[in-house]
Order: sequence, then structure tokens, then C-alpha cells
Amino acid sequence: MDRLKLFPRVVMVIGVAFIIAGLVAAGAGLYIQSFVTGQLTAQNITTPDDASIPNTLVSDIPTALSMANIIQHHAADSSGGLTYAQMGRFAVESGDPAGTNSRDEALLDANGNPVPNQARNTQLTAAGLVTSLSLSAMAIGLAYGAAALGIGFVLLGFVVTGLGYALLGLVTPELANRFGLKPVAGS
Repeated sequence: MDRLKLFPRVVMVIGVAFIIAGLVAAGAGLYIQSFVTGQLTAQNITTPDDASIPNTLVSDIPTALSMANIIQHHAADSSGGLTYAQMGRFAVESGDPAGTNSRDEALLDANGNPVPNQARNTQLTAAGLVTSLSLSAMAIGLAYGAAALGIGFVLLGFVVTGLGYALLGLVTPELANRFGLKPVAGS
């Protein structure tokens, strides 16, 4: 008889473990979402007039992605559509954003040193900003996913715990009588 009662109790313990894991996952997801949103908001970034979501504080997924897209658009305009990897380290006299990597072909400053390619530097800064904003949007999305998964685990935990309780009722006369059932095993 004791072995008959052991399995339902193990099922109930597993159900409770699912509930606890679900609460932890949901809590972690909500905390991460709150943290990332707070960090974005603290930067006090407002989307420009020409963004897909204009004149809005960057604090969530849509505004972060809108800002990332407009930064990339502006950087592409300033570089003639070239990426960071397609541009040389040094500026050239013609002002071509492609620049050069050759010191001999580079535009020189008053001290005879090669002038850095500002379009390339702009692309590097834009790439960092776009990556940061995109990762923030991704982190918020994953946090929502973790919270939803946690809620799913909590619900699954209740179902599994209920199933364990029902199984226990089938082998425990006192519990079966409480629900008007006939136990499969006697006392």
C-alpha cells in the first residue's frame, strides 16, 4: 500500500517543483524587463523627427528598433552606403568616404600625420549604438518570453499537482470518500 501511495506523492512533488520553477522564471523575466527598460529610459534618448516612431522616448522594443533603424540610415547616408569594413582608416583629399588605408594616399594634417576617416568613425559609432539598441530590444523580448514560460510552468505545476492528488485519492479511502469516489485499494 505504501508503494501505491508513493507515486502520487512523487507526482505532487514534481508539480510543486514546476510551480516554484515557474514563479522563479516569471519573476526573473519581469525583473529583467524592468531593468532593461529602466536602463533605456535613463539614457533619455528621443527618436528624431524622421524615425518610424518620431519624437518618442526610447523605452521599449518598438522605439529601440526605430532608433536603431534611423541611426543606421543616417550612418549609411553619411558614408555613401559603405559599411565600416568597406572604408579605409584615413581620409583622402577628395573627401570620398571610402578613404584609404595607405598612409601615402591619405590626407595629412598640419603636422604631417594622416587624418582619420570621419565617415568610418561615424559608421563604427553607429554600429555600436545599433547593436546596443537591438540587444536591448532582444533582451526585453526574451524577458517577456521567460515570464510567459514561467506562467506556463506554474499552470503545468498546478495540473501535475492536481493529477498527483487525484491519483492519491484513488488509493486512499479517506480521500476518495471525500470526493465520492471508490478507491481501487482498501485501507
